[in-house]
Amino acid sequence: MAGQISAIKKRLQTVNSTKKLTNATELVATVKLQKYNLKTQLNEEYAKNLKRFIMHALKGKGPEVEDNPYLVRNEISNPLYIVITSNSGLCGSYNLEVLKFVEKNVSKDVPIFAIGTIGYNWLMKNDYLVVKRYDELEDLQPTILNTMIDNILLLFSKFEMNEINVVYTKYINTLTYTPTLMKLLPLEMENEETDEMLLLEPSRNEVLNELIPMYVSSQIYVAFLEAKTSENAARRNAMNMANKNAEKLINELQLYYNKARQAAITQEMNEIVASSGRNRKEES
Repeated sequence: MAGQISAIKKRLQTVNSTKKLTNATELVATVKLQKYNLKTQLNEEYAKNLKRFIMHALKGKGPEVEDNPYLVRNEISNPLYIVITSNSGLCGSYNLEVLKFVEKNVSKDVPIFAIGTIGYNWLMKNDYLVVKRYDELEDLQPTILNTMIDNILLLFSKFEMNEINVVYTKYINTLTYTPTLMKLLPLEMENEETDEMLLLEPSRNEVLNELIPMYVSSQIYVAFLEAKTSENAARRNAMNMANKNAEKLINELQLYYNKARQAAITQEMNEIVASSGRNRKEES
């Protein structure tokens, strides 16, 4: 009986320690969720306005035959994918859903830039063609982002790639976030009615060559921020569920502990009473 009580007590201590950890992780994830969500909203507005301006610029006076490398469709079939996952776990099915999406939509023989340790390890294990990895970052810093953009645009402008795509998790709300494929290049004209015919100086191509790298950079950064927001929402939800399960288990263990302790006390009292009865018989 004493061994059973000791085992239950030890398990109670373990579950309580785990609950403290999951509770702290939930609090940290909540703070990060708010931080990344705010960043996403601010940068999303900038990215939308930049894209709107580029769509207007595309309607400016240009050559009869399109020759801008960011707009021309080349004949090769070699798309590039940027896959964004997390650097750590404890976030429910967040990474699993992204990687299942990759498995269904991305071929194993196309080049991939992997952002996130979890995704990189899975891609390498499953024989995907990872040409660049970025897995040491909590934040996608401007210098790292600019270097990545330069590499991507150089490959595209040399016609070594025919598409640039980003696979990330789009944040809808704290309970909903879905894996998404966003096509960045080549840019496609949107069917937006306008009476304006812009005259761009010094030329349409020079303006677009300045704006399009900014556009690609802003879109990748927003995708990264949405992915981080989704990751922390998933982690908060997973830790919240873990806390509830831990609380339920603690209550059950406490009940078992109380019953075992009561049984031990009852047994001890019975032994005392029995011993006292034997002593009286011996005395008489």
